[in-house]
Amino acid sequence: MPGSGKTSARIPNALAHSCGDSKVLPVFERIVGVDPSDPEGLIPLAVSLSPLECRIPQWVPGPGAGRTHTLRLWWRVRGVEVLADSQPFTGPLNPALFPYPLYVPADYMREADAVVEAFYTVDDGTGGLPVPSFPWPLTVDNNPPRFRDPDDKARFVDPAIEASGITEEVLAANPFIEVAVPAYIGRANRDRVGYYLSNNTPPFPPIQTDSQEFALVTDPLILRIRAEHFRGLNNGTAYLQYRLYDRAGNFSGFSAPMDFQVLLIATPINLPRPDIRPPAYLDFLIKRDDARAVVTARIPREYDNFAPGDSVVMIWDGRPVLPAQLITGFPAEVDIPWDILRGLDPLALIEVEVHYEIHRVGRPAVPSPSNFFWVDLTVAGQDHANAPALLNQTLALVDVFGKGSGLHNELDFRDATAGAEVWGRLYQNPVAGERLELYWNGVGPVAHYDVQSGDVFDQPVQFTDVPGSVIVDGGNYADLPVYYTTSNGVNEQQSDNTLVNVHAAPLIRFDAPLIAHSLHGPARYLTCASTPAICHGVYWFIRDDFRFEPLDQIEFFWQGYLTNNGEQPIHETAFTATVEYVPGGQSLRVWPWEKIEPMRDYASAVAEYFVRRRGALIAHSLPALVRIDRTSAGTRPPCQPGDSGFCDDAQDDCAAPGTDRSEVAE
Repeated sequence: MPGSGKTSARIPNALAHSCGDSKVLPVFERIVGVDPSDPEGLIPLAVSLSPLECRIPQWVPGPGAGRTHTLRLWWRVRGVEVLADSQPFTGPLNPALFPYPLYVPADYMREADAVVEAFYTVDDGTGGLPVPSFPWPLTVDNNPPRFRDPDDKARFVDPAIEASGITEEVLAANPFIEVAVPAYIGRANRDRVGYYLSNNTPPFPPIQTDSQEFALVTDPLILRIRAEHFRGLNNGTAYLQYRLYDRAGNFSGFSAPMDFQVLLIATPINLPRPDIRPPAYLDFLIKRDDARAVVTARIPREYDNFAPGDSVVMIWDGRPVLPAQLITGFPAEVDIPWDILRGLDPLALIEVEVHYEIHRVGRPAVPSPSNFFWVDLTVAGQDHANAPALLNQTLALVDVFGKGSGLHNELDFRDATAGAEVWGRLYQNPVAGERLELYWNGVGPVAHYDVQSGDVFDQPVQFTDVPGSVIVDGGNYADLPVYYTTSNGVNEQQSDNTLVNVHAAPLIRFDAPLIAHSLHGPARYLTCASTPAICHGVYWFIRDDFRFEPLDQIEFFWQGYLTNNGEQPIHETAFTATVEYVPGGQSLRVWPWEKIEPMRDYASAVAEYFVRRRGALIAHSLPALVRIDRTSAGTRPPCQPGDSGFCDDAQDDCAAPGTDRSEVAE
């Protein structure tokens, strides 16, 4: 073992050698595996197990044409020079061969402990003395360090830890656990102690936990073991054993085991791979519509050794979602914000790696295995600051031109037949095959434009014509919204609205529908006492009008409200029915009961209808508001079907009231 107790040699600046003109050749270019800066020239054990490669530089002058020089490698040990290898060279020398390797046989390095010299000579074949090189001092060390006693074992420096064992309190108070190693035979500078923490003795599998080098022989033999290394042990009896290593790589057997107790809260294990909360990724692709609905990565089930207080950091394509989120149940969900989902790289179809870490106070994070998901956030057109919002206000607005009226962004009765042209300007980097689709008052697509090869940014493009029927069906509005979407087949963006003044067909105004029940009280409420009983439905009557025509379609709408003045709509009460006009008036029933039941205490509902003729909207009634109250003084809760005196019969329907009931709503 090289060290403070061993002989060492230094590379000399010159070598006194009598050989004709006293020339000395340069030292080896390199001895492979030996550190040239090591003054001892220590040959590592792994290197000594194979022939030692010594690389020799080209010498000058070399042999002339047809002359032969012989290169010899020598091994000098205890004053005895032994030939290790040789090679003749016939001139002239080929520089491509140098530095030239000669080898010391592995058997030459089987000395237990020796300081040797390696050098080479060049014999020019003239009968004179060969010219030597400067020697390279080397140290052969095959002598491992040894225990003084086979029962030598480590011990905790702190007797309190030896008494208590490894507990949560111990690890929380000690980032490093100090363990003393007994003195041993053959200690030298830069020796190393490798240790094994295991629940088995000898350790199985024999995977070294860590090692620690001791620079000087005077350093205390104290191992400082990181606290987290103990967390890999199971609760119960555990063992620490160690090996001794010298600088050459010689090592001892296992020390005697130091046994101790482990009493820890078990570390999380068997972490499942993350998944994505449905409906995102049901089509095996995460897109912008998923992002708008929020992409949520999950721990799908409880892992082993879960403990209250555990938190999770989800890591999406290398980007952590911070701060850590407390786990309150399983599946444990983490919303992935847009900046994490989007990242900084150019948009493309990519497969991202997703995993998570379980964080527990006082412990290193525990990583899960990874899962991989396909993501495509590309768009037709430039992206925008409010992504992933569908509305992209950087897209150009359309211009609507009336083909009959000749007006821009205004349409009148002349366009009801002629239709309209719609023009737009292309977004950045258009790609052939992408599509723009036009929406008229929220309905569509009613027209489109397909990007062509050669199209460029800001180029004017014309959508397919918007027919007059679309204009008429869209209705008359002073600010009817018209917008378009862009699509690359995966994701859409939407332009802002162009507001179009449409007065193409005036709507006929019909009378409001009539409530066909008795109403009560000064404010005229629909109550549990109204007849017919409202548990069988709320009936309305649409009076005949000379402006109706056969085949007209009547679209009836009902909406309930929490207040008695038609405010705060109750969405689940929305009801619609479409009937064909019949002479003499039309009865309609709001049913089932679920459309009526939410209106309980001083509530209301509004009924109205629209009329379409050959698909075109031609009329809209005035709205009719009816107040509803199903409670009475001192009576709670509100009446329900089956209550005594309120629809407690088995009747499921009532005869439709006729026009003779219309007077109750007037």
